[in-house]
Amino acid sequence: MDNNNNNNNNINTNTGTERELDRTNQTVSAKLQRIVVSNESLAALKAIIDKVNDGFNGGKVNQTEIANWIILRFQSELDESQIKEIRAEHFDEVAMLENILKQAKESGKVPTDFKVLLQKQIGLDESPKKKSSRALT
Repeated sequence: MDNNNNNNNNINTNTGTERELDRTNQTVSAKLQRIVVSNESLAALKAIIDKVNDGFNGGKVNQTEIANWIILRFQSELDESQIKEIRAEHFDEVAMLENILKQAKESGKVPTDFKVLLQKQIGLDESPKKKSSRALT
């Protein structure tokens, strides 16, 4: 199914078993899932489709085929540096704090670094100073 005219940027139209035409225009049944992409991603996807289809006399690829190809290829080539990059771009401080709190409630212990940070926040970061005893002369 080609969803080029879909205004809300959905790739693949519905969840469930759908009918679509394969490359030989035969009707095939396929399990499809809906995903939503940003306008920027949709523009990039369309640019990729245009590049692939330009001069391709052996057929025509659509959004679904390109998106599936990209996702499957990316999944097999995903490495640790890319995982870190994705995590950095989507880091959510509130979610992190909620997870630390959840772990602390389950274990009954707050991580040491976080405990120090909390103490600094309320002004308890200064350790009590020992009284210096003067040497008798």
